[in-house]
Amino acid sequence: MKGLYINVCSPIIPSTFSDSLLVTKLNEKCTAIHKTEYLFSTQTMHIVGWFIYKGKLNNFEALSNDLKLFGLQTLEKIDSGVYSGVVTLDGDDYFFIDKMGLSIHFLFKQDEKVIISAALQTIKDNFALTVSDVHESILRKRGHLFGPYTQYQEVTCIPPGGIVSLNNGEIVSKKSLASLINPTSNQLEQIPSKIKSLIKLIPEQKRCLALSGGFDSRLILSQSDMQDGYCYGPKNSADRPIARQFKANFKNFYEFEFDGAPATSNDVEVFDFLVESPRKYNNPHFISAYYTAFELTKSSDFFFDGYLGDVFKRGTYLYFPGLLGEIYRFFPLLYKVRPLSAQALLKKRYNNLTVQEFTVLFNDFELETQELNISDYNKVILYESFLARGRRYISRGALVINGCFKEVVPVFMSPDLQSIFVNQDYCDAVTFKNIKKVWQNVDSYYKNKKFENGYSLNTPSFMMPKLALFYRLLINFMPGFQNYSTKK
Repeated sequence: MKGLYINVCSPIIPSTFSDSLLVTKLNEKCTAIHKTEYLFSTQTMHIVGWFIYKGKLNNFEALSNDLKLFGLQTLEKIDSGVYSGVVTLDGDDYFFIDKMGLSIHFLFKQDEKVIISAALQTIKDNFALTVSDVHESILRKRGHLFGPYTQYQEVTCIPPGGIVSLNNGEIVSKKSLASLINPTSNQLEQIPSKIKSLIKLIPEQKRCLALSGGFDSRLILSQSDMQDGYCYGPKNSADRPIARQFKANFKNFYEFEFDGAPATSNDVEVFDFLVESPRKYNNPHFISAYYTAFELTKSSDFFFDGYLGDVFKRGTYLYFPGLLGEIYRFFPLLYKVRPLSAQALLKKRYNNLTVQEFTVLFNDFELETQELNISDYNKVILYESFLARGRRYISRGALVINGCFKEVVPVFMSPDLQSIFVNQDYCDAVTFKNIKKVWQNVDSYYKNKKFENGYSLNTPSFMMPKLALFYRLLINFMPGFQNYSTKK
């Protein structure tokens, strides 16, 4: 919902977001839905969201001046952020999103009109569209699509770093997976210091963090104190007692039940409107949980999120379902001694697709990864994260829904971190070797306390997957151990 709406009526803001979002008419063609302080405007440019430019947060004046001097290439020099914008240069209008594709928008062309929307449902509600049977089937089976595809033949998901000409609807520039990765000599051990550098760009009084019992949020916390923090889930779950040990790192820390407030029919409808996934994949309790968190932490604007941290630090997008998948997880050395090709791995991950449906997916995978000179495992991780399951499914809660309440900082999607992650050996990630490198220089106060899976960073790597399986069984089937996602 948060973002820009061009040549289409913007949606009515639901009461759930009435305290967090505003609607601003920018001109006769363009409307912005944004948080109060996070619309930046001149006569020729508007940006919704947050960004880092020349090492400064929301350095809008410098960006605007450089765009006038150097043109569209200036947009590639934005360091990071989650944003969308429009700019007029030499009489031509352009729409753009961030280079990592975290501000998801959709493109539709009708005759001479170019329509852009932050919500696919808005386009569906206002125009006659043709359903693509194969993509609709994949969406129904998997809960998400991939690449530029939507379930409608005429509607495109704008790619990461996409710049769209509003004169003709052409995507004049985008970031390929290869271009997202910058050469670096930095190693996994330097991940924490890179996180600290990112956090320092946000004033402490504006920082908020949801702390769980896992690796990702604690690693973020280890690099800087936060203004506000919270943990949700059953009172005696693994998450809350573990997170409670670090409450002194916050000026304000809160705990609450994930489903303490029942999901209403309005929550169901709002969730359906915001996302592409069919209703059976949507948990409307996320609406009420994020709303509760927002009410408790209104003083902090920026939410630091561990979005996809498990993917990049532990290689979890190499997992696949079924008995063989469980054997690979229990004995992760198999990923090295019995390696899987990208095609074989994706077939196992998407095992309920027909031959035709998988061919559509794999053709897009090959197209998007053909320039990458990295291993098949690394290609699968990048593709799934930037163009498939990560961007088009996992982003729903962390970025889309919570983004209606806060400015979200997906820490592990920082370009500096991605340049390090892409060069790692993911065989060492799934065997828990690499995560120990990431945590090597972190203060023992954070790394010696146990995590939700029952191990600490002192646990031998070969034991970690065994303990992880044991705790997965407890979390899913044993009352008292369940977390917010498994509570019956």
